[in-house]
Amino acid sequence: MSDFTNGLDDGFIRFSETPHALQKGRTIQFQSAALIIAIQLAFVLIPFWTIRILLLLLMIPALVLSWRRWVDWSNTPFAVNPAHPLMELLSDKEAMVMIRLQDGRWQLAGKYRYRLVEDDLLKGFNLVALDDNYSIFGYFTDQKTQSASLRRTMALLNQSLALRDAHNGEQDNIEDARERESMDFGLLQRDWPDEEDSQEALGPIAKKLKRQE
Repeated sequence: MSDFTNGLDDGFIRFSETPHALQKGRTIQFQSAALIIAIQLAFVLIPFWTIRILLLLLMIPALVLSWRRWVDWSNTPFAVNPAHPLMELLSDKEAMVMIRLQDGRWQLAGKYRYRLVEDDLLKGFNLVALDDNYSIFGYFTDQKTQSASLRRTMALLNQSLALRDAHNGEQDNIEDARERESMDFGLLQRDWPDEEDSQEALGPIAKKLKRQE
């Protein structure tokens, strides 16, 4: 975990170490342990070697899946400071969020929510702010597709930003576009202008977002 937190400012806590996330982590561990134990019990109780061999073959992907699930959760790529509501400390100080990019750099999150846009050059996804210019925050992941784990990460990230803004008493920028947007597992789906209007108004990032709708 030391490599994962290299560059993270002192005082920030990885999302997976926040109270609610720790409970979820324990649930993941329990479910993984239950799966492995169930396979082992079946191996002991079933006398047929054909089935036992199949169970042994099943054990390997079960271990790999359990490990990857735990690592993905533990390495959810953002962190919060102690004042953030996720820490449940009822602090009156400013809440902040830091995001980890693919190259390992940690950057302080801006005031907007984010979504993913494909990077044509690196064949992964950039993190793009939902501001007027759809500014690129940084290269976020080298995953080729938006997996369930990646969609969950985006949902958690945007929810943490909403909690941050509510705590800090800042205007929720998403509310200004609530009539044009809806939540789909944490990813924002935007209603775009007419085609001829978009050619003048949208930059290259916004055009890419439009093509992905």
